[in-house]
Amino acid sequence: MPPPPAPLAFLLLLLLSPLAHCTVPNNLFRDSTLAFDQTGAVDTKNPLEITIQFRLWTQNLTAADLIYLKLPRFSRSTYTQGKDGGAVGSDIAMGNVELSPSTYWNGQWTEGTWCAGCSDPYSSSMLTFQVRQLNIPPQPIRREIHTITIFKSNGIKAYCGQAANSAAIQLGTNASGTIQWDTVDSTPLVGNGCQDMASCNLHGTCDYCYNTCTCDLGYGNPSTEVFEHGSVRIDCAERTCPSGSSIRDLPTTSTKAHAKAECSNNGICDRSVGFCTCYDGWEGLACDRMVCPNRCSGHGICASMKEQAGMANAFPLGRNVTNNVYGKTMLSRETTAWDYDSMYGCVCDSSWPVGLEWGEWQKAEWHGPDCSLKRCPTGDDPVTAANETDCEGVTPDGGAEMGKKNNGCVVECSNRGVCVYEEGIGTCKCFDGFLGENCDTMSAYGMEAGEWFDPTGDV
Repeated sequence: MPPPPAPLAFLLLLLLSPLAHCTVPNNLFRDSTLAFDQTGAVDTKNPLEITIQFRLWTQNLTAADLIYLKLPRFSRSTYTQGKDGGAVGSDIAMGNVELSPSTYWNGQWTEGTWCAGCSDPYSSSMLTFQVRQLNIPPQPIRREIHTITIFKSNGIKAYCGQAANSAAIQLGTNASGTIQWDTVDSTPLVGNGCQDMASCNLHGTCDYCYNTCTCDLGYGNPSTEVFEHGSVRIDCAERTCPSGSSIRDLPTTSTKAHAKAECSNNGICDRSVGFCTCYDGWEGLACDRMVCPNRCSGHGICASMKEQAGMANAFPLGRNVTNNVYGKTMLSRETTAWDYDSMYGCVCDSSWPVGLEWGEWQKAEWHGPDCSLKRCPTGDDPVTAANETDCEGVTPDGGAEMGKKNNGCVVECSNRGVCVYEEGIGTCKCFDGFLGENCDTMSAYGMEAGEWFDPTGDV
């Protein structure tokens, strides 16, 4: 077989070569590690011996070049984190940092800025190392492993903790003429790291500085969830429950009440699963909805106050109900209309239209808090000259507006009998001298519980 063409042979040689599969990372430093004279979680109370190791990979080091080591949350302050507060520590001038090998490096400590109550105190603390001029002319130093140890006598300590392999701990150099930075490959855990809180039980984020857990949503997240202080474990091991406006809490001022509460204070939170067990009369994920009586008995719909405000057949009756929006704005929901979606009631069914308009009636066929009662037949009072079923100009119970022309009034048993309910169905019991299904007929005879009778005894 003849050999392949030259370009193809070259390509095959390149693919088969081990170097063809090697990629050289463009890291500024290699093999960088930070270590302390302690094992396990590094103490945040006492001065530390600090050892930094690195290879400068892409630049040459010559005399007077600088290596920078950012050590955020480290300080020379004499105060203890979490106990005494903090204070500004002191700098150490170049050449005065006690380190090894001092024949090769000078050192300088720059104290970071203290900020009371912040999440990242002393964030700008830094060690700076300067190459000493040992040879004339100075020899370039590249890809050698350099190890520098800073002694405890310098008084540098971790003011508060941080995570292992923290990206905030960085190495830099000005060897190229400008300052360049790279993260330290390996750094130990500093502080407790929420280990005494089971590392937040995998349901939260540890604040390594203050050794506290910020729990995830559903486990007590302070920015998004409402729960009674002390009711949820600080290690994120327990679930929180949905919250809603509490109808039964005490006002805190003359204008503030019904604060948010787990299960709306209308149930008990099962912290193992984060579900509410509601008290009788309440339902919903947060027990924030009132249960309608008897589920409206199958003769009505269960509607919120917001929904009822826009329903023409909901009581009290009113006109232009499409413009009546209860709890439309966030301000109203937080003040006067706080119960817009928690208070529910029955809007009962009717075989005739209900409302104040032409052809509508001012009462529904089914009524009662649970819509369990069906009205007796209606009719005009046969004794009076007026038409009692005409509701033009009549204001309904609890209303503020009047019925339009040909608006109807429901007059059970024509005002000449008593409505008697059997299994919720109303039947007229007429007074003496009145007859008919709705008692609208004057007669010497009457009706009792729906049965005709002769007052003389003859049926």
